Amino acid sequence: MSENTRASLVKKKMGFNQMRNTIYWLQRVMKQYDLPESHIEKRLLSMGRNIGASFSREYIPNSKNQSDLIKELYHITIRSKVKIEQDFDNFTVIDKNSALCKYQYKDIQTPGCNVVIGMIGEILERNGIEIKEMEILNCKSHGDPYCEHSYKLGVKETK
Repeated sequence: MSENTRASLVKKKMGFNQMRNTIYWLQRVMKQYDLPESHIEKRLLSMGRNIGASFSREYIPNSKNQSDLIKELYHITIRSKVKIEQDFDNFTVIDKNSALCKYQYKDIQTPGCNVVIGMIGEILERNGIEIKEMEILNCKSHGDPYCEHSYKLGVKETK
């Protein structure tokens, strides 16, 4: 039986060094084809959303509270213990040890955090939470002391 299944995503520790390196080498290849940073950012967000969609098929969150759910998702997906600051429907995530943004590269402008917010956003949406906005406020790969992501959330209307 193969160990490379969707179910294995939630059962064993992921190799983030390889994933981080792949994300940054992929960007270097995209730059060789003269893709603008805005396209690279959209592609990384899309990659994250696709990962989140696959992840959602195998994982049922334990938390119902939005703040706790976000913490749980960061922990189970990228093994980060994050701090959450909440101001009404705005959630700011502070990740001091992001696995995808461990290093600063002079030739990389688009942070790996785009994959993270795309993935977390997709999982949240698949669990009934509307994402009104999400953005990267700070990133270690840009020389900031930590990664900081912002999510403006709502509740999806059911029909």
